[in-house]
Amino acid sequence: MLIEFLEFMIRGALLGAIYGLLAFPVSLLFVTTDSVDLAVGAYAVLAAAVAAAFAGPMGVSFGIMSAVAASMVVAVLSLRVESGGMKDPLTVVLITFGISIFLESFVLTVFGQNPMVRQPFDTFWVIGPLRVSPQAAINVSIGLVLLAALYIWLNWTAFGRDMRACAASATAAVFAGIPVHRIYVMMHVIGGLLAGIAGVLILYTTGTSYSAGLSLTISGFGAAAIFGLHSPLRGFFGGVAIGTVEAVSTGYLPPGLGTVTPLVFILVVLARGKANIGRPAGGRA
Repeated sequence: MLIEFLEFMIRGALLGAIYGLLAFPVSLLFVTTDSVDLAVGAYAVLAAAVAAAFAGPMGVSFGIMSAVAASMVVAVLSLRVESGGMKDPLTVVLITFGISIFLESFVLTVFGQNPMVRQPFDTFWVIGPLRVSPQAAINVSIGLVLLAALYIWLNWTAFGRDMRACAASATAAVFAGIPVHRIYVMMHVIGGLLAGIAGVLILYTTGTSYSAGLSLTISGFGAAAIFGLHSPLRGFFGGVAIGTVEAVSTGYLPPGLGTVTPLVFILVVLARGKANIGRPAGGRA
């Protein structure tokens, strides 16, 4: 029983690393623009679909680039809307939702409705009584490397300081000579990059389908929210928490309850208000 539970925990860390990657762009965009991108899950599905259509490193590269391209389209549309005088962040959110629906239809039309999955490993590492997939180590390693890179980028580079200045006050940042619009575009592009990486990892882990974009967006948003939307770095650990809950509940509960338990977990944490404590926008992550 204990061994089985530990295996579920490891599986949860594997899923959680992916959800954590999806939490990064949600938090980054929120602290910078007071808006969220509801298409992050669709970026991930698009990356997985393109990567599945091509073999090897070429497919991985094309998949990630497709997610970045989609995020750039969202960035351009968002800036055009704002330059037209519509400053309401809800407008941008609705645009991203529309893009997510379009991408879902695009993936269905071009790549079909069959599940997309790649299994590069047919063996497991045996660590004592545990059996661990090498893909788990890859997912967690990539997640931790990106976590460290994001921390350094946010806190020790000029661009990171400019981003935090925009988060604190976009108006003050403009008067300080900071290219606010360029910062906004870069936030979208980085979000697409991280979502694309997450999509490729999903392809090689559990697989996905054309309709999985919304559920991935909810997981990424929940991961970012339970430990504070104002802290992009802590969102990664929110993803690990959600992944663990999902893996354990799927393993021990009936299929229906196992699917809904992670959503209940997110709602309970947010309702209690214990973990969703974020620093003011512009503070260090």
